[in-house]
Amino acid sequence: MSGAIRIRLWGLRSECETAAQHIASVLPVVSVSEPRADRGQSSLVRVYIEARLPDDTSTHHRAAGRELEAGS
Repeated sequence: MSGAIRIRLWGLRSECETAAQHIASVLPVVSVSEPRADRGQSSLVRVYIEARLPDDTSTHHRAAGRELEAGS
């Protein structure tokens, strides 16, 4: 495994739970924080995910990375 990345999810609790499950289906997740209430009267929460990037990236992942770089 390669280095770890930290991903911040921000949304409704149910949205963050769903997104975390989707991320866990494609990356090895090291940890998921408890939902943290957003500031003020917001109903949104923040969830932090630490995941590992695989050492060996497939052609599909390399192509996706190029698309991301082109869009930056």
